[in-house]
Order: sequence, then structure tokens, then C-alpha cells
Amino acid sequence: AALAEALGLEVEVIPFPLFSLDFLPVLTKAAEFNPDAIVVAAADLSCAPVMQTMVELGIEAQLYLVGACAAEEIQEVAGSAIESVLFNSEGPITEGLEGSIFEEVVEQYADEPAGGVGTVAMRGLLNLYSLLLELDETESDMNSEALIDLIQSSNQRPSFWGHPYTCDGNQIPGLPALCAPQQKLFSIEDGELVPAHDGWIDTPALFAEIG
Repeated sequence: AALAEALGLEVEVIPFPLFSLDFLPVLTKAAEFNPDAIVVAAADLSCAPVMQTMVELGIEAQLYLVGACAAEEIQEVAGSAIESVLFNSEGPITEGLEGSIFEEVVEQYADEPAGGVGTVAMRGLLNLYSLLLELDETESDMNSEALIDLIQSSNQRPSFWGHPYTCDGNQIPGLPALCAPQQKLFSIEDGELVPAHDGWIDTPALFAEIG
């Protein structure tokens, strides 16, 4: 909200319980402001109710939800209501080789759908594996201090199924643990992911604009 306001947007913040499943009061209140867009910071079981309530109320504002809400199991519950939503992703929209690897791992090891946070966990695991391989190949000490030093020295280091990362602690002011905050937006049409734009949204550049 602070970033949006700093960029000149009018913002109204409407709080709601973290584990809410009833978004009728929240979205009814949001509609009173005649907004151009509604961003709901909710995930998991809250995703489908948000989408369905937007449709039931006839709200025409663009709805933005986190990428975890685009998981296949949520798509099945949300039905056609999902097609008017834009989601964020910290990885490429098209699968490619890395997406195929993820699907093979899920097929072999997962007992249920592993979309959403499953992609994030896999990215973190394989990026960690890459770092450990480098420590081993350079015959460096294999301990937490050496690993942290290697991470903090990264500069546009390739990431599995994601934007290259730089962990100098300066990507987003006040949030030193964010190493690759760049994002993409996408929608879902007929079950397919559709990019909403070309390239990456340069999140660090947006924060740099507000100083």
C-alpha cells in the first residue's frame, strides 16, 4: 500500500481476519470506493471464496491475487470465476525445461497436487543444491558460514525456474532477505496460463523511485 501511494495511486486498506472464508463484507466495502483494482492478500482456502464473491457481487474492478491461488486444486473449486483474475509469479509462466523437471518430480514423489508453494520449495531446494555443489567443487569449507558468504556474494546468479538472484541485502530497502523480488503477472484462460505482459516487473526499480 505504501509503495502504491508513493507512486501516486489512491489506496484504501480494508483489514480482514487472516483465515477468513467470508469475503462478502470485505468486498462489499471495497466496491463502495468504485476501485479500478482490488488486491486481496489471502491464499489457500480463501482464494476461491474471494473470486466467487467478486463475481456474485458483479464487481468489475481488476482482481489481483497471489500466485498460490492459481494452483490446480483451487482452479477446480473456483470454476469460471478464476478467468477474471490476475496472479503474480516469481518464475516464468511457460514451463520449458525447468517446468518439465518440476512436473516429473511431482509425479514421482508427490501424493497430491504440488502447485503454488511447491514450486517455491523446489526452486529453493535446487538453488541450495547448486550452492553446495560450488562449495564442494572449490574445496571450500562446508559449513553454514561459508554457505552464507557465498549467498551474500551472489550477483545475478542463475536460479532454478526463476529470475537470477542477487543477495547483497539491497534489493528492497528494509527487506535484506529478498534476493529476487522481480515478478510476472498472468491470467488463466481455459485452464492455460496466459502472460499479462512481456518480461519481468522490476520490483527493485519501483522501490528505487520512491527513495
